[in-house]
Amino acid sequence: MLNKYTTCFALPLLLSGCAAPLVGGIGAIGFSAVEDRGITGVASDQALRVKLNIELSDNLSDFTGIELTIYKGRVLFTGVVANKQIKTHAVNIAQNVVGVKEIIDRMNVNGEDSFSEYTRDSWMTTKLKAQLYVDEDIIAPNYLVKTFDKTIYIFGSAQTKEEMNLVLSYAFDITGVKNVVNLMELHKGE
Repeated sequence: MLNKYTTCFALPLLLSGCAAPLVGGIGAIGFSAVEDRGITGVASDQALRVKLNIELSDNLSDFTGIELTIYKGRVLFTGVVANKQIKTHAVNIAQNVVGVKEIIDRMNVNGEDSFSEYTRDSWMTTKLKAQLYVDEDIIAPNYLVKTFDKTIYIFGSAQTKEEMNLVLSYAFDITGVKNVVNLMELHKGE
């Protein structure tokens, strides 16, 4: 579990995105070891991301609007694509990639999303992550948060039902949230 000093150092980096250069380095390994899926689980999800990106780039003319969030083999598709055929094709491609356990398709077609809406979504994600890292009753590294189109998607492993409910409560309390999708698991043994 992270202590106050680790959290004070790492929290600003994680929330600002400055920890991204650490991916694959010691920082990523340290946080991966703390989270419930461990180093092996994080590495497996990263390998799956690479496989999916290769398949999508080989088989789609344009997949630049597609965003992937992967947690324990569960793939969340978000983003905006040019047409329904690209959306359908992307999902079909993913279904044939070894290691994909579930596909959650939340892509928009020809979205009218503006830069301010993406900024708002990013703010919602940052706000929830900050609340999770500040609350000592929550093991924040166990959660992966993605916001798209005012909907917050929460992957992770809660230690107890109370912890899960607390995470959901923080998400629903964020101003402007349209929906919260609970993709969390209850820790084994609960």
